[in-house]
Amino acid sequence: MSAHLCPVCHYPGLAEPPRTDAGPSYEVCPSCGFEFGVTDDDLGIPESEWRRRWLAEGARWQSSSPAPPGWDGAAQALG
Repeated sequence: MSAHLCPVCHYPGLAEPPRTDAGPSYEVCPSCGFEFGVTDDDLGIPESEWRRRWLAEGARWQSSSPAPPGWDGAAQALG
């Protein structure tokens, strides 16, 4: 299984590419909570704005499942 990078927060564990020629994945990034095809297309929030908000709110893990051991959202976002 190949992992894909979230273009918003740089989380390296997405199951699918966020977007392909076929369209958005509709996957929710567990790190920043961005849902490709919904947050951007339906709600009109660009990736850059979501990233700014996520960082301003402390770059917290957004999934209800536990974060990976040693996960650090602010450090990840620099990658």
